[in-house]
Amino acid sequence: MISKKNVIISLVMNIIIVLATIGVIISYFCGNDGEYHIPPDFRFCLFTTDSNILCALSAAVLSFFEIRNLKTGKAIPKAAMALKLVGSTAVALTFVVVVLFLGPTTDFMSMVFGGTSVYMHFAGPLLGIISFCFIERLHLMEKKLIIPAIIPTVVYAIVYVTMVIIIGEKNGGWYDFYGFNIGGFWYISSIVIILVSAGLAAIMRLIHNRMTKTCTKSAQPL
Repeated sequence: MISKKNVIISLVMNIIIVLATIGVIISYFCGNDGEYHIPPDFRFCLFTTDSNILCALSAAVLSFFEIRNLKTGKAIPKAAMALKLVGSTAVALTFVVVVLFLGPTTDFMSMVFGGTSVYMHFAGPLLGIISFCFIERLHLMEKKLIIPAIIPTVVYAIVYVTMVIIIGEKNGGWYDFYGFNIGGFWYISSIVIILVSAGLAAIMRLIHNRMTKTCTKSAQPL
């Protein structure tokens, strides 16, 4: 079983994720338009915002069960950890895309460390990844849980293609703000992003399971 110390550490990290995300979202409606002067409403069209909100929701759910565990000793359900994998995968994709693609092709320092980006693109994702992989050694995650972990990416890809390619900016859709349609290769970009998301989920699951197995000899491989 996970130690009480790790439950407390995880709880603190999850609360930070929830409060920091709420703080950043509120700041958008208080005059903070960021380095790229993005209107508050349009923020929710960005995967960065959506992924951090999803991670915060998963952290909030897990926090509830961690508090209950500390008070009553009741076990933390596996479903809560599965949801944390979903949220952590989403922010991990945000982190990787920003560091490996958007940062190098724009202004890396502003994209990664400018204003609220330091949390939404960097600190927030790392908190989600580290807490899930190394601290929350609660349950072993089956391979099949990789599928729900990439659903947010698939859904967003469908929405992005619809708004950018099918509808288009001239007809009230979105402009290609992520640059995934450079050269007209949106279909390749979509496949790559989904595969990267699946790869990240698989890697985090692997690390999480290995850390969990070292935590208890009674854990059965799944």
